Amino acid sequence: MSVMIKESPISEKDMIAQAETALADISRVRDGVGRVIFGQESVVERTLVALLAGGHALLVGVPGLAKTKLVETLG
Repeated sequence: MSVMIKESPISEKDMIAQAETALADISRVRDGVGRVIFGQESVVERTLVALLAGGHALLVGVPGLAKTKLVETLG
């Protein structure tokens, strides 16, 4: 049995405010990780996308690229 739940409509102004808040939060996380992980901006960005999307990520690379440190920092 399915039940329809009607959500109250959100105004465009509120939607923009929520998006700006989310972007600010993501930027703070990215900056925080950037203080620990150097030179891996692409990996950090893709890992954050995977986490925010509720997905999984497999970090593959040679030893010494801070894969474990990235996971520890985000965890």
